[in-house]
Amino acid sequence: MNRTRYTLSNQYWELEIQNNKNRFIYKLYSKANDKIYADQDYHYSILTSGKRGSRYVYLSHLGEEYKAKKLQTRTIHLIDDNTLVIKGIFQNTNIEIEHKIKLESSNKWLNEYITLINHGNKRVRFGLINFGFKKALFKQYQGWIDHLDEHTLTSIPTRRFLGYGEDRRKEKFSANDILFGAWVAKEAEMPGYCAEGWLWGTEDGGLLICKYDSSQIEHSRFNRISTTLPGRGAEDVFFLFGGVSLYDGNPELATTLEPHQSYSFGVSRYAVYEGDYREGYYLYRSHLEENGHKFKKDYNPPVHWNELYNLGWAAEKVGFFVDKAEFEVYTLEQLYNEAEIARDIGAECLYLDPGWNTALGSEIWNEQRFGTLKEFSKTIHETYGLKLALHLMMNFEGENEPDEFYLRSRKGVKLVADPYINLYCLCANEHWLKEKSRRLLELAKEGIDFFMFDFTDLSTFMADNLGCFSKEHGHEVPMRRQTHAENILKVIQSVKKEYPHILIEAHDRGLKPRHPLYYQQNLPNSFDENWGFECMWNPMQDILSGRSTQLFEYNLAYSFPLYLHINENSDNENMLQFWWYASLVRHLGIGGLSDRENPKYKALKQAMILYKKIKPILARGTFYGIKNNIHLHVDEVDKLGLITAYNLSSRVQMIEIQFDSLKYGLEVNTVEIYNGINQKISTIKLTQSSKNIYQFNVEISPLSPIIAILKK
Repeated sequence: MNRTRYTLSNQYWELEIQNNKNRFIYKLYSKANDKIYADQDYHYSILTSGKRGSRYVYLSHLGEEYKAKKLQTRTIHLIDDNTLVIKGIFQNTNIEIEHKIKLESSNKWLNEYITLINHGNKRVRFGLINFGFKKALFKQYQGWIDHLDEHTLTSIPTRRFLGYGEDRRKEKFSANDILFGAWVAKEAEMPGYCAEGWLWGTEDGGLLICKYDSSQIEHSRFNRISTTLPGRGAEDVFFLFGGVSLYDGNPELATTLEPHQSYSFGVSRYAVYEGDYREGYYLYRSHLEENGHKFKKDYNPPVHWNELYNLGWAAEKVGFFVDKAEFEVYTLEQLYNEAEIARDIGAECLYLDPGWNTALGSEIWNEQRFGTLKEFSKTIHETYGLKLALHLMMNFEGENEPDEFYLRSRKGVKLVADPYINLYCLCANEHWLKEKSRRLLELAKEGIDFFMFDFTDLSTFMADNLGCFSKEHGHEVPMRRQTHAENILKVIQSVKKEYPHILIEAHDRGLKPRHPLYYQQNLPNSFDENWGFECMWNPMQDILSGRSTQLFEYNLAYSFPLYLHINENSDNENMLQFWWYASLVRHLGIGGLSDRENPKYKALKQAMILYKKIKPILARGTFYGIKNNIHLHVDEVDKLGLITAYNLSSRVQMIEIQFDSLKYGLEVNTVEIYNGINQKISTIKLTQSSKNIYQFNVEISPLSPIIAILKK
């Protein structure tokens, strides 16, 4: 009897590959929670094409599965106690897969690595790459398998919202959603494949599946696949997870293999967690921290004052920020007035949004309007005692830039990125890279403390992601999204290398579908912060509508800092908005008030006094979400903590706050409670309601925060 078994095992996992006369079963069993997560043959399928141009139009991920090529040969080797290697050749191709699975002793993570190799003499293009573990979900004549109707699927690093205006309509997906393919609207891209990771389980725990590659754009996918049975509409349904796949052509370098070339995908990782989705998010966060995605030890971001909310933006022609009919670029006198407000309110840095340069995206200081940057910077630093920050654009206004900077369509036309503000699409080629770096270094040498990299989009108003087709720019035709992103990073690196003290926030590097939020973060001389999902326009509405919950969930999954500025004119006099974002954004910017007699101005000034006292723990503490409206920050060195709690309703609420001191590494016995305007409410001696569990109650006014400082 031709029957062989190969096994990897430790205290957490057992992976067994069974070969019974070339009928394979990959059984993935978790010892931690006694569950079988895979029980079918591993899914290996590719779809290749020799058609010229097939790199640019990608097939739907599973719609072409029936045409896909499967493994023709397969060999399995147990390399050592920790590593299994599966090798095979796909039907009627010269494409080999090397599939490595590693399970180290006493490690909760199962790691999976996949490489494709073209042994042929011709270039191969892929329309489909779809590899993954496979689990039976529903059998037509049996029903649900292994109680999987009780399981739900949750995306990482946010559940329902991601970005501004993107609403997945659901916080999690049921087994029925998978069974019928009843996800969300197609435009929401979920659950599709565009996620960094997934949680598959119940409220008691489950499986974390994630993909990691910091230099290429890869996504983890979780999706259904069915087997048609006799009878109209009859099918058995399975789900695929882990492994690797193409999603809208990413990772781009994997879509084409030259003769004798190989491509190695990023690792897929699996681990089991206990508890609700927050525990799964914390586990994912620990994985990212292992790979260097965390704030630096000396991270101390200055509070920004953004002049935008008071002075407006000349490109906004409808009075979006200001009441006046004047939409001129701000004046030098106005900037110094904003600096005075910033100093008085307690901010630490003056941030200039669009308007300081000769044209949007030129990154050339407008000396005609403001005098020299050297003198302006000196005044801001020495006279006002503030740091200086500048907003940057990658796309640019008008047609006065060098010709090679402009992205060209197939027909050679300069494409518009945003007709509303007359922005043209950037071609991030070597010419642009060199000149953009030179211009930024000219700015940096005059004492700039912060750069925001914004408007990095490769997509255009007329057509998305076509890339630049110019044959004169020195890039591949069309330019890859990956090339675009890498060259923007090179500009960032050129600044960081010369001026490592300058903090840099980088918006998405112009790529759609979105890239993982950790993409490029831990590379040498990279940026310091991510953008806070555009929650800058209607910050109060974003809180009450739930949209800003994505900031809460991001902090559960990431220690890498967010930067965001908010319009404090939309706050209330209790400073609800200020403290919500102060708790969820490690680098905070404010603005929008100018009348010193305004009660809201006075309230913000008091809030800033308290904020600056506790800023170190908000900027560098470990974040935990006790509840959506109760946040815990822990100083892991001093074992102290800070709790912010929020009443988001229109009535007074009594809120009970509980925390496990041992779980969160706290050594405290007293709590001092303040309201949002720095008025001390009470001091409470903490008592344990049960082992290690501290509890206290606090009454919170409508639409108000409280700040509870945990002390020894």
